[in-house]
Amino acid sequence: MTLTEKYKTELDLVRENLKLLDNYRFDKEAINSKHFDRLRLNIAIYNDLKQKDYEIVRFLFTEEKEWRKYAKDGEVDNLYFCAFILTLFNSPEIIWLFFETKNIDFDSGIGFDEEYLVSAGIKETYQYLKTVDNPIKTELLRYLGETVGNCNYSQADIDTWKENKKSYFRSYKFPILDELYFLYSTNERELFLTKLPEWIKQERAWTYEELGLYRTYTKYVADKALEIEALKLTLKKNDKDFLTDIYNRQLAELYAETGENDKAFEILERVLKGTENKNIVRDCVEQLCRIIIITNTSSDEISKKSYHIIKAQQKQYRNFSPMVEDLIRNTTEIMKS
Repeated sequence: MTLTEKYKTELDLVRENLKLLDNYRFDKEAINSKHFDRLRLNIAIYNDLKQKDYEIVRFLFTEEKEWRKYAKDGEVDNLYFCAFILTLFNSPEIIWLFFETKNIDFDSGIGFDEEYLVSAGIKETYQYLKTVDNPIKTELLRYLGETVGNCNYSQADIDTWKENKKSYFRSYKFPILDELYFLYSTNERELFLTKLPEWIKQERAWTYEELGLYRTYTKYVADKALEIEALKLTLKKNDKDFLTDIYNRQLAELYAETGENDKAFEILERVLKGTENKNIVRDCVEQLCRIIIITNTSSDEISKKSYHIIKAQQKQYRNFSPMVEDLIRNTTEIMKS
């Protein structure tokens, strides 16, 4: 059975017995938030949408809304995807649930598209609002616009937004265009691990986007050696000069974390010699401090060289951020001990 067939089978079981939705509930006290279980069920619905699925999707979105309140593991895009599926039912009454979601916190206020609120249609939404009373109705209309005529959006805006959302979530549409990205997005870790080496070995020009995926994938599998290889390749292929220092500092950090302090020091020393940007200097000084703190000895040669550079940069720039200043004080204690 393929993965997509498995998702479809699970959906059919839920359709036959809605009590199985209890297996998809969010529990803020539980280790497993069921976040990706809900995503997989949503993907199955997206590819076999039936009108009777409305209550299932509404339930899943309600659980995602609760997940969002507690910042559990997962991706906020899964919340947006579930919301998008709800828009496909063109049910104006979902506006209340969407408005609650948009007001969870500051990040939700920015990240959750306002267009969701009128996704059932501008006229349809306002006609619905005329027929109902709700304690937050006045606040909602103040937010959207009191009438169709002064709504923040036109129907053309909403139609364009929906098309853009379809394109954005194309990776979840069958047949799957990018298998590895799909496995990553759905947290199918075991299958992902078997496919990743094959993906890395593929002949390609390595575009900016592909290099970004390479770095993302190596972080996902938590393989420091592979992360180093991804960053080295990124630096080799990088054609955006303003990112070079960022990639170098990230590479130096990885070398320090894997005990290759000499390589980390070499990179940081080279970056510092080539910049007068105080932000870059600050970040390099932070990494040099961490090298000393990890080593935790004043007799190490790399620690001595690092400390010499730290004090020179501190003398030139006088002070950095409070966090870096604390690191310098900790570093000084180690070197004087």
